[in-house]
Amino acid sequence: MAIRVMTADDAEEVEALVKSAFLASAAKQLAPAGIHTFFKVASKEALLLRLQEDNLMLVYEQQGKILGMAELKQGAHLAMLFVLPDWQGNGIATQLLQVLLQQVRHAELTVRASLNSVSFYQAQGFQKTGAAAELAGLRYQPMSLTMASTVTAPADPSASVL
Repeated sequence: MAIRVMTADDAEEVEALVKSAFLASAAKQLAPAGIHTFFKVASKEALLLRLQEDNLMLVYEQQGKILGMAELKQGAHLAMLFVLPDWQGNGIATQLLQVLLQQVRHAELTVRASLNSVSFYQAQGFQKTGAAAELAGLRYQPMSLTMASTVTAPADPSASVL
């Protein structure tokens, strides 16, 4: 098992993982417009673009297969946290989150949690910060986690993650 920084070579496998996990859970509560919006955000092309921005994208890999992924935007917002459906419940999401928490650069980490994932985030210490909402067809619960301490942006995120 290894948690490492996602590379461009991982984008196709990560796209398949994220879409699979999404379809097995959050998509069941959404209209077609929300699913379409999510698929654009989760596309290989969109992932590759975000890799070039101020985003830290991690993968959880076991025996050469990517089982989970997480994305931290601008050191302040948890944009994605997904685990393959057959591997959920094994602590992979918690491990990815714990590594990302070390890279948060603000006093608070925010997330727009899918409605089916709210209990997971609450178990990790996140609090609801408002009413459930919808954006571009995606229904979510705004949540945040107050950080005990923050870090400064590392010169090379991959050096401090692992």
